[in-house]
Amino acid sequence: MDKLKTGISILALVYCTLCQAQCDSINDSSASHFNLKLSYNSSIIYPGLSIGIEFPLYYVNVQVLKNQKIVRYFTKGRFISGNLNWYHHPDFHDNLYLTAEWVMRRTRFTGFISEFSVGPGFSRTFLGGTTYKVDDNGNVSVIKLAGYNYALITIGGGFGYDFSMKKQLPFSAVAKMNLISMFPYNSTIYFRPVLELGIRYTPGRSKNKVSNPLQYQNKNERSIFL
Repeated sequence: MDKLKTGISILALVYCTLCQAQCDSINDSSASHFNLKLSYNSSIIYPGLSIGIEFPLYYVNVQVLKNQKIVRYFTKGRFISGNLNWYHHPDFHDNLYLTAEWVMRRTRFTGFISEFSVGPGFSRTFLGGTTYKVDDNGNVSVIKLAGYNYALITIGGGFGYDFSMKKQLPFSAVAKMNLISMFPYNSTIYFRPVLELGIRYTPGRSKNKVSNPLQYQNKNERSIFL
């Protein structure tokens, strides 16, 4: 009988431990979910589109305490993203470019987002209008999909709001300004500002509603005392 009680106690302890681990995994699940991005991509006044995917590399919850009370709470995250971008400059070119970015993001308990990103890329431009080629014999031919290839570096920063922090909505709205540099561009470096206005969708994020930052404490957490 005593062995039976001991066995039941051990099973109960294991069950409680598994339940706690499951709760922790739900709270931490945002760190394992990828993000899908869709944005309006505007180069100055020229319209375009951007789609991408983000994978989390690291995140930590930070709470700032004063007199044993939480006065500030936010999440710091690091992501790697891949993006396919395009914009149309009438009578000049269409620019289709790929970027791989390192993203640093901070999300406050209120849902406010601030972020910074940097990374390399590859650009292919397609000239507007019809492009002709004249050979040494004077023959004229049309060049299809005429354009140029460039290496590219992008750097940017932005702000947004994460709707999953206060509501069970698995997406964020973000406004971001990027500066892209393409080279070699006529033996120089070509700079162009690009504005992004879009949303990020996180599959499975709706379970991560947080009504109290104390409920969000887990092993990926740091406390700062004032």
